[in-house]
Amino acid sequence: MSRVTLQEIADHLGISKFAVSRALTGKPGVSDDTRRNVLSAAEEFGYTARRNRLSAPSSIEVIFHDRTVANRELWIDVQHGIEMESTRFGCSMAVRWTDDHRIIERLEASTIGFILVGPQEQRMFDAARDSALPSVVVAHIVPELYEMDQITATDVEAGVCVAKYLYGLGHRRLVYVHGQLGYPGRDARLRGFSKAIAALDGAMLHEISFKEDYQATDFRNALKAMADDCFEATAFFCGSDGVAVTVVSELMRMGISVPEDVSVVGHADYPIATQVSPNLTTIHMPHKQMGIAAVRQLLSRLGQNGQLNDLPPQRISLVPHLVERQSTGPATKRSWLRRI
Repeated sequence: MSRVTLQEIADHLGISKFAVSRALTGKPGVSDDTRRNVLSAAEEFGYTARRNRLSAPSSIEVIFHDRTVANRELWIDVQHGIEMESTRFGCSMAVRWTDDHRIIERLEASTIGFILVGPQEQRMFDAARDSALPSVVVAHIVPELYEMDQITATDVEAGVCVAKYLYGLGHRRLVYVHGQLGYPGRDARLRGFSKAIAALDGAMLHEISFKEDYQATDFRNALKAMADDCFEATAFFCGSDGVAVTVVSELMRMGISVPEDVSVVGHADYPIATQVSPNLTTIHMPHKQMGIAAVRQLLSRLGQNGQLNDLPPQRISLVPHLVERQSTGPATKRSWLRRI
């Protein structure tokens, strides 16, 4: 027989999972009638709490899965924000790097909730969603209508912003450089970028992808293929700052100047954006603030930072901004086709 979850009890009663959790654990924030209804439904469903807590925990568990170099700066910034806000509210923070979804059950007795940062296996999301404790996903787009709180940035709008910015500089032949495929945020930025370009008179879009983010050979081959098709791009919007550095380096190695011949825009505003020459124009992502928002959302589900948040699962998107540096400039009529 499958285990009964808090969500099933909540759906049966037409209330939130967090109200069910508070009623079962004797915490304030629910009415006496609601508590009686929850206890009655739990008995009817055969629900049994996994553990009784011997002491009140105050630690937030932060779970990472992806250790890729491409995301290292993102994870550090998000973690910094989580740590800052946890400390401000008197909570500690524990960080785990694991793909074992069973850790959710093992840690339930010693934590107040979970923050899942970045891509995770579906089993991890399911375990966190079904837990008696609140969970928040940061910097990853969960499946449609998935019943978990999510903190992201407005990736689609970022794509629109870059398209209009480059168009305003006179660029009409634009390229979106994915880097490695499979990142939902990059796909979302492309949706905004391509939609905006389609609405801009005379603008054209081409796409490039790599097997891995730092595959300069893939970029060089794709650029030559575009040249063979007589598509002479004047601007590149890249899936990340790391991808943008690969693009800038390879363009200059091929004798194409940035920004004199073409403009390049990155995404995220990692430290590398100001360590490369020319410094990258990029979208600054509020990664630290996303960590801060995740803690606030988590604590709101527990009623620990004000009124109990018993609303349905929420999607919270923070707004990034464009940082203009030296890798972009007005479109010129200089041709680079004969230089490759």
